[in-house]
Amino acid sequence: MAKLKVGIIGIGEIGTTKHLRQLTAHLDEVEITALCDLQVERCEKANSDFGINAAVYTDYKEMLEKEQLDVVHVCTPNPLHAEMAIAAFGKGAHVYCEKPIACNYEDAKKILAARDAAGKQLASGTQWRYNTAPMEMKRMFDNGEFGDVYYIRSTQLRPRRLPAYGVYTNKELNGGGVLMDGGPHSIDLPMWMTNNYDVATVRGVTFDKMKNFPEGNDLGPWDPENFDVEDSAYAMITMKNGAMFYVETAWCSNMLQEAPGIVCSVAGTLAGADMVGPGFENFVRVTKMVDGKLTTTTTEPEAKYDMWAYDMDKWVLAVTTGSEPAVTGEQAAVVTRVIEAIYRSAETGETIVFD
Repeated sequence: MAKLKVGIIGIGEIGTTKHLRQLTAHLDEVEITALCDLQVERCEKANSDFGINAAVYTDYKEMLEKEQLDVVHVCTPNPLHAEMAIAAFGKGAHVYCEKPIACNYEDAKKILAARDAAGKQLASGTQWRYNTAPMEMKRMFDNGEFGDVYYIRSTQLRPRRLPAYGVYTNKELNGGGVLMDGGPHSIDLPMWMTNNYDVATVRGVTFDKMKNFPEGNDLGPWDPENFDVEDSAYAMITMKNGAMFYVETAWCSNMLQEAPGIVCSVAGTLAGADMVGPGFENFVRVTKMVDGKLTTTTTEPEAKYDMWAYDMDKWVLAVTTGSEPAVTGEQAAVVTRVIEAIYRSAETGETIVFD
């Protein structure tokens, strides 16, 4: 079978450390033939660093017109996702669009419609669900070990890890703040784990309390004068089956969670579980009744997963065989709808009711 030709739009941090790095592990199936970024030197460096010889573009429309691409990866700032994904579908390509898939639900639905019209595959990038601990908790859920799961707390409280590079703190260029960055992972995780994307209501609040305290940031100081987005957000998401998911996400917070990264705690009628350190992706702590006594044990699952490799392996399989990608377009669209609802709830003080 001929290799699929891949083009990548956006050769920044995510485009290189995630997409290019993982795609180059699949050069038997795909060929990276085009790179597009406003900064030509990024593309040239990527060609050198990854040992490829892709054509270089600064205009994605020109790239789509000149290259006969089978697959396009959209790794640009969030407000550009929808127009670029739709344009790629219009040229008959499969599309991997980074999270959030769009900045609003209407645009997300337009992307799905473009996918359906093209008859192609669509995936998005909430791959954090595919770490070892969440995969083990997902296995427990699917096996009924939790019983009736009625509450999940999904959290990413970074003490000082705001991405000071790029456009993250600029609302016009990024579409929002931490809700557009870590938020999709924290929102998606409990829904994926319980196979439940049927949202009933959303109530949320956002804060920009820390923008004037840039000291000690792991990713460098930011400019408070160029900071008009939220640095933390908290939401109560009630599902149509009655379950409730509580989401916390923050770039910088004077609170420390026991494990770093994106973690969750599950409450069920038969058992509960959470992710604990020292490696948040490796350990699961389970609490349940054993012989009439409440017992808590911490285990390291035997099955290990690499979220980056798992996600891209599934994507390459999807575009070469027609199987389902790791993260579907429908799931990504619901996440976008929830993000939009959190912003609206934070602005109005109202609970947002879904159809």
